[in-house]
Amino acid sequence: MHHYLNIVLAFITQHSGLAYGAIFLVSFSESLALVGLLVPGTVIMFGVGAVVATGSLGLAPVLLLAMAGAMAGDGVSYWLGHHYRESLRSIWPFSRYPEMLNKGEVFFHRHGGKSVLFGRFVGPVRPVIPVVAGMLGMGPAHFAVVNVLSAIGWAFVYILPGVFFGTSLAMAGAVSTRLAVVVFILVAGVWGFIWGCRRVVFLFARKGPLWLNNLKQWATTKPSSHRFAHPVQRFLHFLLFRGKAEALPVAFLAVTLFIAGWAFLGVLQDVLAKDPLVIADQAVYHFFQSLRTAWGDSVFVAITELGDSFVNLSLAGAVLIVLLVKRCYRTAGFWVLTALGGLLGVQLLKWAIHLPRPVTIYHGASAYGFPSGHTTMSVILYGFLAILLARKLSAAWRWALFSGVLFISFVIGFSRLYLGAHWLSDVLGGYFIGTSWTAFMGIAWLKAADEKVPNRLLSLTVVLIIAIAGSWHVAQRHQKDLVFYAPRHEEKIMTLSFWQTRGWRDLPAWRIDMGGKMEQPLTVQWAGSPAELARFLRDKGWRQLQPLSLKSFLGMFSPNTPVEHLPVLPRLHDGRMERLRLFRIDGDSRLVFRLWDTEVKIEGHDGFHLFAGTVEEQRGRSLAGLITTARDTGNYDEPLNLLVQSLRERFSAMQVRRTGQELRSNQEHQWAQWRGGVLLAW
Repeated sequence: MHHYLNIVLAFITQHSGLAYGAIFLVSFSESLALVGLLVPGTVIMFGVGAVVATGSLGLAPVLLLAMAGAMAGDGVSYWLGHHYRESLRSIWPFSRYPEMLNKGEVFFHRHGGKSVLFGRFVGPVRPVIPVVAGMLGMGPAHFAVVNVLSAIGWAFVYILPGVFFGTSLAMAGAVSTRLAVVVFILVAGVWGFIWGCRRVVFLFARKGPLWLNNLKQWATTKPSSHRFAHPVQRFLHFLLFRGKAEALPVAFLAVTLFIAGWAFLGVLQDVLAKDPLVIADQAVYHFFQSLRTAWGDSVFVAITELGDSFVNLSLAGAVLIVLLVKRCYRTAGFWVLTALGGLLGVQLLKWAIHLPRPVTIYHGASAYGFPSGHTTMSVILYGFLAILLARKLSAAWRWALFSGVLFISFVIGFSRLYLGAHWLSDVLGGYFIGTSWTAFMGIAWLKAADEKVPNRLLSLTVVLIIAIAGSWHVAQRHQKDLVFYAPRHEEKIMTLSFWQTRGWRDLPAWRIDMGGKMEQPLTVQWAGSPAELARFLRDKGWRQLQPLSLKSFLGMFSPNTPVEHLPVLPRLHDGRMERLRLFRIDGDSRLVFRLWDTEVKIEGHDGFHLFAGTVEEQRGRSLAGLITTARDTGNYDEPLNLLVQSLRERFSAMQVRRTGQELRSNQEHQWAQWRGGVLLAW
């Protein structure tokens, strides 16, 4: 991923003309009549702002081109309305969407000339307001003034947040520019997914019944002579149109089954192949363990107890009794099969995959972590209950019901991560396999769902069981589980001689960020007290960091702020916070020394722990001309040599060198000036 992102950023930098042209075209299309409905200009402009923060594009030309494109798009739309007037209603594509022009007219009559300014930021009417303004006789001069003002505001409102977003990630120091782009892509992807879903739902509400009717005619007519089409016809007829089930809910569950099943296979592949997701597991685990507090432990232990087997069995038994009493025998059978199938499936996967948990807290098949049983069963039980209850509910109540299921399963899965009982891949696997099984059983149940499920009684039973059984279980188990889930630190023991000869190679060569990527070389290994090392280095001119103040914060907005006065921001290694962070001014640059715990203890050396760290060179850098931050220059050899000279005055020290495969990440970090040198000091 890093390699491809580097290629993209390099391409944008080397072909800035194409990038600037694309910005103009996007803003032009986003403002063009009706076309703007199909162009997610808001998401794209936010992304452009994030790219500006990387330095690949200039802020001023981006803003000017976005403004020009927006003005041109609205200008063309206005000309269409002004030229064709009412006859425009009979011209395609306006003739196909007359309701859009009607909404635009209502908006224009309500706000007058200001509607061109307001409409720029109102999604449903944005692409038609300039057309309507021209149709209703708004003067060209009046329109031009408002058009210019609205385009200027639009460019600033949608581009600057992306710039500040990308800049803030670069300032955070815990991520690199490339990871900032990755995070932006994820955020923009989610935003774009929501944007797309809203339009798909709108389109499906209008066209869905017609599509299903056409699909039914094709699936139920004379079988196709094509050897592949006939099995598809039979499958669709069986899945959607045979039995008493509504086609739309079954189709929704079928799509959910496909997506969740595909995602589960992807997670499983990463787990078996030890892909970056498994590396990220370690970082996420250590990160959450570093955030644990007594208050947080109490809350999340209670949440995880609500997903324990006792509560799940109580819930499953109570629901089964209600269904049997109400003579819903078929539904009761599906309920038992769904719960037992999920329980047995989880245990079978744990036994087959044999992925150990972060810490050993269970025995038998439960000693293995993949997938998370708490997460899987919460999705299955509450998800299938939602399917049972949703048939007779309105659309709004259905969304509320399934949103509640997502919330419950999310907080239970999150509690497993916080308490260190599972890896991230365990929880993700639980979400996806639980969703797949629930969707599959939901489709099977809906195919002949002719029983009247007692919604009110079933809902009341679920609430009472969670309140009574859950509260009793939490009260009985809470104190014991606080001890059971207490943080565990499994230390590795090394002798001093083994560490000096071979053991130092067992420690990571690179700092690992929260995404599981290797970011900076770890050039220092220290066996001793961080406090003692800090006292010595302070006598040699190194300084302790001061808390971020208003003065240092405001200094970042000045292009002339020396690097000495810029804040030194923290960085994580494998999810761990720094144990030591010092800096020293060296000419026009700044050296920053950091240490992180390794959970390795040196035997016979006063019981000291072993720490890994790095010493880097930083210089000031302006981000998009807005904020000045300290940038890692990639020079690690010279700062390391300076540190070696200082430490040898008091401590024992030796230099070793990593070679070959240990330097593989250096190919991804072409900017890093590091020849593999590592300082061992004690």
